[in-house]
Amino acid sequence: IFRKALSYTVQIKSSVSMPFSADGKGSSLGAGFVIDAARGWILTNAHVVSRSPSRVEVAFHDQEFFVAAKVWVDPYMEIAIVKVPDPTVTATIDVPRLECQGTPSVGHPVGAFGHPWRLPFTGTRGIISGVTARYHTELLQTDAPINQGNSGGPLISLENGRIVGINTASIIGGQNTNFAVATKYVCRIFRLLQQGVDPSP
Repeated sequence: IFRKALSYTVQIKSSVSMPFSADGKGSSLGAGFVIDAARGWILTNAHVVSRSPSRVEVAFHDQEFFVAAKVWVDPYMEIAIVKVPDPTVTATIDVPRLECQGTPSVGHPVGAFGHPWRLPFTGTRGIISGVTARYHTELLQTDAPINQGNSGGPLISLENGRIVGINTASIIGGQNTNFAVATKYVCRIFRLLQQGVDPSP
């Protein structure tokens, strides 16, 4: 499962020179993963690419960075989709399936894939610890280690290889208390965008 994730996961660099309120100035590094190979679409967190005007670059494993364009940024659901300039780059990638039905149960084994502390393409594992609506929106809670650089990367079911969440946040100083946006909320937005429909509420 992690070997497959190596092919569809990317590094994402974002640079902001003139931030909006609540956004920061400067550069950051996060993760993302391909969700539509034909269109060259990559899913990540909104905070990885920034709500503000930014320069976004992506890089696949063992490849150089190239500029990508934002397709959709949703700061409320904490998701974003960016597009590679040449979809032939992603055309042959075996895109992972998103879990669009329900929520994985407590104890379900999962793996987080991303670039913690600038250590690229790193996998960690754990379980789903619960579900919480304590932080702005409903999030999956996991003890799979998630650190700076993991944001936007896939949280993968280690039972069937489906993506169950997008790694999003952790409690600093917490004992493996980490959070991911459940992909069941991503699926409807993704389908509407594929149909050319604005998914705004």
